[in-house]
Amino acid sequence: MSALPPPLTPVPTATPLPRVVTTALTLLALALVIAGLYFGATILVPLALAVLLGFLLDPLVTRLRRWRWPRVLAVTAVMLCTVGVLGAASVFVGSQLLQIGKDLPTYQTTIQSKLRTLRQKVTGRDLLDVSRVIAVVENELDATRRALEQPAARGREKPMRVQVEPAPPSPVRTIGTLIGPVLEPAANAGIVLVLTIFILLGRHDLRDRVLRLVGGELPRMTDAMGEAAERVSRYLAMQLLVNVGYGIPLAVGLALIGVPGAALWGLLAAALRFVPYIGPVIAAVFPLTMAFAVDPGWSMLLMTLGLVITLELIVNNLAEPWLYGASTGLAPVAVLVSAVFWTVLWGPIGLLLATPLTVCLVVMGRHLPHLQFLDVLFGAQPVFDPPTRLYQRLLAGEHDEAIELALRALKRCTLAEFYEQTALPALRLAATDRSLVSVEHRQRVTTGMTAVLEALRDAVPPPVARGGPTIWCVGARWQTDLLAAEMMAHLLACEGTAARALPASMLTPERLSPQALAGLQVVCLSSFSARPLAPARALCRRLQMLAPDARIVLAWWNAPGDLLKPGIAEPLGADAVAHSLPEALLLLGEAQAATEGPADRAGQPA
Repeated sequence: MSALPPPLTPVPTATPLPRVVTTALTLLALALVIAGLYFGATILVPLALAVLLGFLLDPLVTRLRRWRWPRVLAVTAVMLCTVGVLGAASVFVGSQLLQIGKDLPTYQTTIQSKLRTLRQKVTGRDLLDVSRVIAVVENELDATRRALEQPAARGREKPMRVQVEPAPPSPVRTIGTLIGPVLEPAANAGIVLVLTIFILLGRHDLRDRVLRLVGGELPRMTDAMGEAAERVSRYLAMQLLVNVGYGIPLAVGLALIGVPGAALWGLLAAALRFVPYIGPVIAAVFPLTMAFAVDPGWSMLLMTLGLVITLELIVNNLAEPWLYGASTGLAPVAVLVSAVFWTVLWGPIGLLLATPLTVCLVVMGRHLPHLQFLDVLFGAQPVFDPPTRLYQRLLAGEHDEAIELALRALKRCTLAEFYEQTALPALRLAATDRSLVSVEHRQRVTTGMTAVLEALRDAVPPPVARGGPTIWCVGARWQTDLLAAEMMAHLLACEGTAARALPASMLTPERLSPQALAGLQVVCLSSFSARPLAPARALCRRLQMLAPDARIVLAWWNAPGDLLKPGIAEPLGADAVAHSLPEALLLLGEAQAATEGPADRAGQPA
């Protein structure tokens, strides 16, 4: 007889941390990350610049690789072209600045004349009189102070002033003073270029290492890194195209106006527009200052200002929205917040890197659950689907905004699609939250949805209904049921069928005339109740007593899955049960056709 196995001991499960502790740990980790970014700027800034440059140049390397170039040769060719372009641009800028520096003394007379004219226009005679009075008072006060200090100073000997002459600087120190300001930026640029070369050469290996370091699901992380790289590369390429498209017209326009150094100002404008917000302002200052210094009059300055404003309006309102589109996936407020955040951390370089870094963070937040808050805060996609957005506007009492959402949706879809995909799901949310919200919130929802339906009836007026029986759309119990019934009646009327909406409280002999009951042939019961078995059965029984020949279609908008089965209509007392808007319209059409006699159908076109 074999021995029985020992009883299994339960494995202890980890107790989840309280929410307060989890939040505190998250904030602590975030503070440590921000501190690391701030104190590690010396290392991280060149690395970030190299990654950014790698994103910009990698499409060129990929294109050469498709032409069967070896990776080393492709990277070498791209980097040589990049260094050549940057070197040529630096030499051009330096030569132009030297030429403008030589010509500046010739503009001194023009600048002095303009400033003298401005001073004469700004300062009037009254201001001159006031300044003279102030000068006289200051002279008298100084004379009084000197007279009071002389007796006290008579008894003291005047100290001898000693001036220490500094030793003449050595040639090494002189050379260091001259090349010091240039050496550090040149060294940083060299480091960035070297890092870029290694990033382009070892792109796949670096990606594998980052995937291994981050961990998580490999398919999801691969998609995240691919999407981030694609978005940043497309954004930088479009930004380069926009900036070149801004700099060339600016240079041509300045040359036609006659501003010296037009090509230089166009090149600087194209480069400075990579810096958000302050870059275009700084780029506009140079040609405006030069126009002010060159022309004795004001026409050149005004024409230059008009050129800059015109180009800014065209680029900001036409070119950037058309070319950028949704390439970044950032909300407008996210761009501003990220610019402030990265500028505080890393200075002007942080402002240059703000948008690409935030794009990468938002993409990671879209794919990683623990970083999802970044996508919610900074992503461009709406955080609510259309039904939830409409329901939230109704809960907040923002009826005008709800109407605007509905009218905007009608430009993208039909009325039936809006009712099926947005309005009815919003009412379903309201019915589900009925026990969780206050009476005031329920009143806001019903009042707001009523206003939305009125606006939709005005936007899509139904045609004159053809002859035939009128379909009654009855709200079974709640106000949301009646609102759904009104949507059904509106759609039926738009299809040319006579329809009316009314609450279930109207289905009494006291409120309905015998003529109305005699013409009652098709009824659509609208209900959002999760389990309306008893109420629906009672309501169907009442309808059968009022109109025994009427066909009843139950539109059960919120039916649970365990009751969605064939044969459910018979125990409810209905002829058919619909679970969606298209199904309800189809069943109502079939019921109406079944109630029409042969004589009625003979007179209708086939």
